[in-house]
Amino acid sequence: MVTSGTEEEILRAAAEVLERGGPAGLTTRAVCEAAGVKSPTLYHHFGDKDGLAAALVRRGLAEFMGRKRARPDTDDPMLLLRSGWDQTVEFALERPALYALYAEQLRTQPQLADPAYELTRARVQRLVDRGVFKVGLEQATRMVWAGCNGVLALMGSGLTRREIEATSEMLFEAVVARLRQPSSLSNPAPR
Repeated sequence: MVTSGTEEEILRAAAEVLERGGPAGLTTRAVCEAAGVKSPTLYHHFGDKDGLAAALVRRGLAEFMGRKRARPDTDDPMLLLRSGWDQTVEFALERPALYALYAEQLRTQPQLADPAYELTRARVQRLVDRGVFKVGLEQATRMVWAGCNGVLALMGSGLTRREIEATSEMLFEAVVARLRQPSSLSNPAPR
């Protein structure tokens, strides 16, 4: 994402405002104050508050996907899948306000999740192809996706980081254990 110096400064200030006050605290007034600009400048670069929020989410997703796509330290497909799961949970724990804003926008823009879903699918594909997972690709991908997103649903629930991480570890292991077993649901009988 190429930005001008002013856009960059507004985005930096907006990220700080977001982390301090969460999505509800992300107001154009607060961002303008933090960036030292007048509201017409913000509107010129981002259109409105929604445009600013969308730019923040795009920037955060680019950072997140950059981490997930970085050259892995292993070729082991199970470790790659686990790493992707852990990176997702870690990013949400590190940036809870950004994750909350992303989750808000996901309701009306589900395509925001497409790059992460496709990367998850590619990693699951390797495990299906090697016979590690005994169910079809689409079902296995949905289970991994749903499991990880189930952990993310715990964000903001009052659980400690340690509790969320422990739940994440147990859920990953449970999903993988189930995927290693054949399923009659892979090819359901017609009704």
